[in-house]
Amino acid sequence: MVSVKRHEQKSQNVVSMIKNAATKADTLTALKLAKSTFNHNNKEKHDVEINAGAATALYKLLSITIHMNGAVNNVATACSALELVLGCSTESKLDTYEIIGERLLSLLVIVIQRCLQGMLKNNGSILVDAIRIIRYFSQLEEVKISIAKQRDVLPTLVDIIDKCERYDARVEAMHAIISLSFELKNAIYMCNCEGFLKLFTKISLDFEESPQMKQWVAVTFWNLGCEPVCREGLCSRVDVLDAIKHLMRFKNSKTKEYAISALRQLSLETSNRIRLVEHSDGLLFRQIVDIVTEERVADTIVLKALETLNNIIASETGGIACANSPLSENNPGLIVTLTSVVTDNNVPKLRMIALSILIKLCHNLKNQAMLKVGDTELVALVACLVTIAKTNRNEYRSNVFMALKTLSEEKSMRQPMAECPGLLDVVSWTFNSDSANRNDIIDAMIILSHLAEEEENRISLASNDIFLRVLANLLSSHDAILKQHAEDIVLCLALTPASQHLVARNKFLLSAILQSSKETDKMTTAFKTLSQFM
Repeated sequence: MVSVKRHEQKSQNVVSMIKNAATKADTLTALKLAKSTFNHNNKEKHDVEINAGAATALYKLLSITIHMNGAVNNVATACSALELVLGCSTESKLDTYEIIGERLLSLLVIVIQRCLQGMLKNNGSILVDAIRIIRYFSQLEEVKISIAKQRDVLPTLVDIIDKCERYDARVEAMHAIISLSFELKNAIYMCNCEGFLKLFTKISLDFEESPQMKQWVAVTFWNLGCEPVCREGLCSRVDVLDAIKHLMRFKNSKTKEYAISALRQLSLETSNRIRLVEHSDGLLFRQIVDIVTEERVADTIVLKALETLNNIIASETGGIACANSPLSENNPGLIVTLTSVVTDNNVPKLRMIALSILIKLCHNLKNQAMLKVGDTELVALVACLVTIAKTNRNEYRSNVFMALKTLSEEKSMRQPMAECPGLLDVVSWTFNSDSANRNDIIDAMIILSHLAEEEENRISLASNDIFLRVLANLLSSHDAILKQHAEDIVLCLALTPASQHLVARNKFLLSAILQSSKETDKMTTAFKTLSQFM
């Protein structure tokens, strides 16, 4: 306490010397004393200096020196002393900003521009101290908008990063920008700042730029994307998407996470979906898919990639998405990748998002965009749903059967479904499952009914013993809906010679048909037809 009290008196004396300096020698002496007095890391003492008026006195002296083209040494010492004083508490910084903040920033912009133009010789320390003062203020939540709005502050920070050769000065400027970007409303000012986005995309793609600078660029893109008003504009720029695409390839997990986070924000704007799925001939979209199964990638990154895919894939983009990330010899593609997450990943949330995307693709099958999808992808989609169903997880069953039912409604899908290994078994098992609810069973029955409507499928159906036994049991069901579907399937099978022979040889099913023929005329007709092949 005594030390702080003594420092208060000392600070007041220094401030008095600065104010009363009448000659160049007096000014230099006062500034040197100020720098030595304020050179410590004690915030409490810096608060005392602020209360004594040190920041205001140094600002005024710096202003006079700059506008009178005073000695460079005085500019350097004043900037250094001011930077030291502003190592004070947040409250004291806010008080200082309220009193001199905007005028001080305008003055610092002049100082920085003179340094960049070479007008202040030996300007290294001046430049870094001036930028650091701006950075101190940019970290104050209450004044971030005020700073970003102030004329020439953002353009000057951009100039420093773009034109300055000193790495420490560029780092300070980047820190200031990142701090300002965490205020959502500042995104608009940054996107509209001339040269801002161009510079950040250049840094992303520059192989000589440091990895740390690239990571900070990724953070800034993420922050800009958090502002809904900016999303469409950012996504409309090819260079921005190219930059994010490049940043996603980084092995550094933080850079990769910030880059995919930026894309996730852009994908929230529905008008961006087409651009994101088509950019660079689908390469950007394929990179998002690849992240999902990339080795040693954190679950948080996989989650953001899946959420991005979920946002992008919709009625107008489903077909393009499948076409741009197809199953190939060297790549599993979108559909198989999503299936691997559902069947193999240990995180429930990731599994459910992947499943919801697959189901979304099924529901969009009748849309024009999905018609562009090749047969290979559609067959893969069916096979993937069957694979998921085979895991026998109750939380998947309803969604999977709903998706399969949707696929079976499309006539062109019925033959691939009937020929898909395991599909008939999986659907038939549902009727014997204790955990299957009525909706699941109804969906399973509708799927089988749709498949039986196509003549080319009937031999596959009649060749499956599990299916035929289920059919026999359902003919005696007390559930009118299930019984009706079962009878309709029998009638279909009785219409085709190849399936007639197979059904007639199944004594269990034929017996059930005979029993049902006592109740309905159509089963009587079916039995008469089939009995010819006994």
